[in-house]
Amino acid sequence: MDDNDQLEASRHATAAREHVYSFNRATMWVRDQNPAQTSDELAEFADLAAALPQAFSQLSSTLEQALADQVLSMDSMTDESDPAMAIGVARLHLEEARGLAVDLHKQLNAARNATAHIISQGVDEEQESMPWDQP
Repeated sequence: MDDNDQLEASRHATAAREHVYSFNRATMWVRDQNPAQTSDELAEFADLAAALPQAFSQLSSTLEQALADQVLSMDSMTDESDPAMAIGVARLHLEEARGLAVDLHKQLNAARNATAHIISQGVDEEQESMPWDQP
């Protein structure tokens, strides 16, 4: 991976984070979204979670390759003095995150399957409104 590829990979990671933040803001006060729309969004997040294990494996491999090919040292902002130890710890965390991402995919897919066949007849206007809907 050259510097341009690394920069592009960093941009993709940043964009993914920004998109999730944007989703959170866009859905913060949604009241009238029907379950089919939520099911579609769950499917998208399940697909995102399904891709995370490979991303974490690739990050782990990138660290392993850096250890093999580069002259590494630690900055003064940590007590750790051995880059190999730091990379080993990071790789263990990435392996754990990989397993958690597999579980996350399963849970999101189950939530999507649970909501996939709900039919909405629209918002019940007689239902009591939420406190933030009050004048």
